[in-house]
Amino acid sequence: MRVAVVTPYFDEPVEWLRRGHESVLGQGVDATHFLVADGRPDATVASWDCQHIVLCRNHADWGNTPRMAGGLSAASQGFDAVAYLDADDWFLDGHLASLLALAERGEGELCTSRRLLHRIDGTAIGPCTRVDGTTTVDGSGMLLTRTAFAVLGVWCLVPPDVVRDAPQTVLGYLQLRRRSIATTGRATVASRQRSRQMNPQMPPSRWDGHLRDEPPRDPAAARRWWHTLTIADRTAYIRRMGAD
Repeated sequence: MRVAVVTPYFDEPVEWLRRGHESVLGQGVDATHFLVADGRPDATVASWDCQHIVLCRNHADWGNTPRMAGGLSAASQGFDAVAYLDADDWFLDGHLASLLALAERGEGELCTSRRLLHRIDGTAIGPCTRVDGTTTVDGSGMLLTRTAFAVLGVWCLVPPDVVRDAPQTVLGYLQLRRRSIATTGRATVASRQRSRQMNPQMPPSRWDGHLRDEPPRDPAAARRWWHTLTIADRTAYIRRMGAD
C-alpha cells in the first residue's frame, strides 16, 4: 500500500519538522511525506524529499485545513492510505508498518496507535493514559484507508466548540457511519507536549517561546461536549458533516 503522511505546520522550529520528516522516511514502507504550510512556508522544508503544499493564509484551526488539503491531494494522486503526523511529533520505529498490517488484513478502515508523551525539549515523560486508540485517538496515531476517504473533508467541518479536538470528530464520523476501527494498542508515536503544565520546572530552552498556556488537550473532552447537546443540535452537526 502507498501511504501519504500529512503534516500541517505554521511556526514550529525546523528542527522539529526535520525530526518528524526523518521519522517518516525511516519507516521502511512506501511513504510520501506531505508537509502543508498553513500560510507560512519554510524554504528549508521546501527543499526536502517531500510534497510541499503552501496555503495562502493561516487558517487558525489547529491544522485542520492543512490536514484536509494534504489528504485530498493524496487521494487524488491515488494513494491507498493517509496517515497524519503533527508538526510537534515524530514516529517511532515500526509505526506505519504496524498500522498498515491492520489495514492489509482488513481489520480497520481507520487504524490507530497509542502515544508516548515527551516534553518540549524532546525528553520522555511516559505513556499517555488518555489515548487508547479506540474511544479516544490522537491525530498523529491515525491512518485512513481508501474506503474511509469520505472523511478526509470532515477535518474542516468540525464544530467550532471542539475544533482543537478534530481527531475525535473524525473518529465520531466513522463510528456514526459504522466503519471499522482497529488499533495496534502499541505506543508508536512520540508526542511533544507544548502545555506549560507538562513542562514544569524545566531549565530555560530555546523552545520556551513555543510553550502554550492552555492545559494539555483532553481527547475525551469532545465526547463530553457532544453529550451536552440537544438532539436537534446533534442532528444538525451530523448532517453538516455528512454522517447521516
